[in-house]
Amino acid sequence: MAFCSAGRSPLSVLCFVAAEAAVFGLSTIACGSAAEAVYVAAIPGFVIYAAMFRRSVLKSLSWKHGAYLAALSVAAGGCLIAVTYVNPYVRIGWQEIPVCIYFLVALHILLWSGDQVFNALLSRAFGIPVRAAPAEPAPYGPVLGAGAAGYIRITRPPSLMAGGLVPLRLAALVLVGGPFVASALVTHWPKFQDALDPKQLCDLEYQQVGFYTRDQVRLEGWFIPATGNSSDTTVIVAPGRGVSKSCFLPHAMMLADWWFNVLLLDLRGEGDSDGHTRGFGVIEAQDVVGALDCLRQTRPQQSRHVFVLGISQGAAAALAAARTDDRIEAVVADSVFPSPAAELRSLTAWLPWPLDWHFEQTTLLFASLELGRNLFREGPCRDIAAVSPRPVLLIHGREDTVIPPSEAKGLFSAAGYPAMLWQVRDARHAEGLQANPANYARIVSRMLLRVRMGLPPFPQAGPERVAHRG
Repeated sequence: MAFCSAGRSPLSVLCFVAAEAAVFGLSTIACGSAAEAVYVAAIPGFVIYAAMFRRSVLKSLSWKHGAYLAALSVAAGGCLIAVTYVNPYVRIGWQEIPVCIYFLVALHILLWSGDQVFNALLSRAFGIPVRAAPAEPAPYGPVLGAGAAGYIRITRPPSLMAGGLVPLRLAALVLVGGPFVASALVTHWPKFQDALDPKQLCDLEYQQVGFYTRDQVRLEGWFIPATGNSSDTTVIVAPGRGVSKSCFLPHAMMLADWWFNVLLLDLRGEGDSDGHTRGFGVIEAQDVVGALDCLRQTRPQQSRHVFVLGISQGAAAALAAARTDDRIEAVVADSVFPSPAAELRSLTAWLPWPLDWHFEQTTLLFASLELGRNLFREGPCRDIAAVSPRPVLLIHGREDTVIPPSEAKGLFSAAGYPAMLWQVRDARHAEGLQANPANYARIVSRMLLRVRMGLPPFPQAGPERVAHRG
């Protein structure tokens, strides 16, 4: 979008920059996140640009674009509704469908904008116009006998749009646009709401909890008191991504039955909590710390001792929070990935080398820019060693195809003392409790109870760490 070209006055460019800055600023205030603000501002920013400099783009809109938008809406709505049929614990909030469509349209516009900028750069580098100019009649046509209406046409060099350097444009779209789209989808996702509450599903008494994190994100959760007894120990349960907290009520019920209070959260971008941005557990660490702050302020007698049980990305958030906050006395990390790169590797494994490496690294770069965090350095593999001497229990399914069991062994090797790795037989990703409920409850609860009583968490380990299979 080379809007400083001929025919565009400095005043119009200045007005355009001011308008775009105002749109982005308002979007940032509304979203509370620069990453989300980019997508919210994309559509009004595009309309302002087209109205000021490229009205032909708006005039070219036709019924085909309307049909494409309708098909996109049906596809997005259908995918969201299909998830609710597969997972009875969640339901779709209907407001998420227009949010999802808006996001996808904004993603299209950002890709289009990037293509326009790349075209302008190619045009200047190779001297090829972006669009072909109209052919001009040669004044000597009649002399050459072309006839009264048969002027000889002198055409200009082929345009980028008509041909020219199309392979370079396609390469940029695949090698840069592909990772950009992937990073957008792994850091932003529609939210699902709870279909059931603790009373309906588990006959557990609970209280609704709402609080703000230190970076002013509103979170929602359920506080579930220990069954039948008063307890001074609370376990914060940090769920995995893409579902609401009701999917992890079995974990809460298991802990409540073993004398623990439970604070079951919707992390940011999930369920009833604010936002749509996810951060590989890196930014969600602030949610775990915020939950701990809330417990100490509102329920000090029930949270004299605090543990965290995290599942998948929630486990990454638990380890990151424990690294910076020693009020967390122990961590149970279920199906955790060792790093953001390892999580992306499961999405790019089908690509041939070196495309898989390129997509993984470039997607990680874009995601780092969106989140404002260095995802090349941050992650559970760095965090887990810093949790020591507080205990860490790693749980991983032996049939996990999302994060291979070998990754769990590497993470276990990076942990300090005391630590334990339990590899659950016949369990896939985040299915340890479902595959082996009796052992899951026994191993997790025994470890937390021993920590609460000041005993060694893994007595069978002695001075060494222990790996357990079963």
